[in-house]
Amino acid sequence: MMDVVSLRDLEYVAAVERERNVTRAAASIPMAQPALSQAIARIERRLGVTLFRRTSRTVVPTEAGALLAERGRHLLADVARTIDDTRAAGGHRQVRIQVTEPSLTVPRQVFSAVRHALPGAAVHQMTVPRSQVADMLVSGELTASVGPREHGPGLATEALCHEAVMAVMAPGHPLAQRDTVTVADVAGYPTVSIDSGMSDWNATVARYFTRFGAVPQWTESSAFGAVAAADLVHGSGAVFLALESIAHGLTGPSEHRPFDPAWSITWFVNWRSRPAPMAWTSEVVDAMRGSA
Repeated sequence: MMDVVSLRDLEYVAAVERERNVTRAAASIPMAQPALSQAIARIERRLGVTLFRRTSRTVVPTEAGALLAERGRHLLADVARTIDDTRAAGGHRQVRIQVTEPSLTVPRQVFSAVRHALPGAAVHQMTVPRSQVADMLVSGELTASVGPREHGPGLATEALCHEAVMAVMAPGHPLAQRDTVTVADVAGYPTVSIDSGMSDWNATVARYFTRFGAVPQWTESSAFGAVAAADLVHGSGAVFLALESIAHGLTGPSEHRPFDPAWSITWFVNWRSRPAPMAWTSEVVDAMRGSA
């Protein structure tokens, strides 16, 4: 029956069902959007069923499409686990860890600890869109992720550590004259926007501001990465909200101030609990626990 639907076809169906949008699904694979649309149509013809109903804005899986996507994910996870177990039996272990900002202190400590704990393993650092992380953990494409808490069936998560959030601004900025800043202070100036495709930092900031009855004024330009974000504050009135390790590590002219009351975020490690994780996942998680 694999001449009717291939593993690659299952990947296509799962991506479209997950994203509910062919363009986003194509970008996540990655492949061209017209090619993905043609592939889905070809799969539907082979199966003789409709998998998705299209509207002007989204695609909605039919009962058949949802069934194929769900069971396809399990099959893909089994294949990925089989490949990893085969490599492990041959003495080759692959560890793939997702982190949005690999240059930060906590991720660097995590990778160092994992490499030390598994000296014979190939430890790969990966950065993928946040919307894909949970599915890639469950499928086995990722061994673990470090960053925000991931939610979903089959996932385990554990807090690693806490890190303070700082406000970064140009040396001549009015807030640079203060020892601490408040949310109300920062809300009076543009806040550097971080690319939402790779990080949910903007949503984190917005939720925190809401607690104090404030709303961020986002900059028109978005940045991906700490260095690019810091560049947006130079020569402007913008404020970059950053983790303490970023604020202290920036080069070039800038000032940073803590919040009052103190504001911190929690780093989490996330991994797959169901289906059974790869044999060495427990070693990876144990190494992470002792790293931060």
